[in-house]
Amino acid sequence: MIVRQLEDGRQTKRLVMAGCGNWESARLLVKDDGGRFSFHITPIYEGTETHIHYQHHYEAVYCISGEGEVEIVADGKMYPIKPGNMYILDQHDEHYLRALESDMGMACVF
Repeated sequence: MIVRQLEDGRQTKRLVMAGCGNWESARLLVKDDGGRFSFHITPIYEGTETHIHYQHHYEAVYCISGEGEVEIVADGKMYPIKPGNMYILDQHDEHYLRALESDMGMACVF
């Protein structure tokens, strides 16, 4: 059994900071833990736009707090994101994630 606290993830090498400065990610479960998926808590900073394209795995994201939007590059379709919404990029969709008027708290599974 693995038990971790969010603060533990923020105070170790499991905390990953985006080079672009748009987000940080506390990676509470990673491949090295022996699982078949990873789990991250990721704040997306207010007023930022992040281009994302994961080509080799699915991404499922649950919004805990804040509001923003996801834009799919291929068709330009936009989806509002707010607390309680989940989006799943099951086609390896290239997309933009935007935090509009506040930081967004996201729970991510890859």
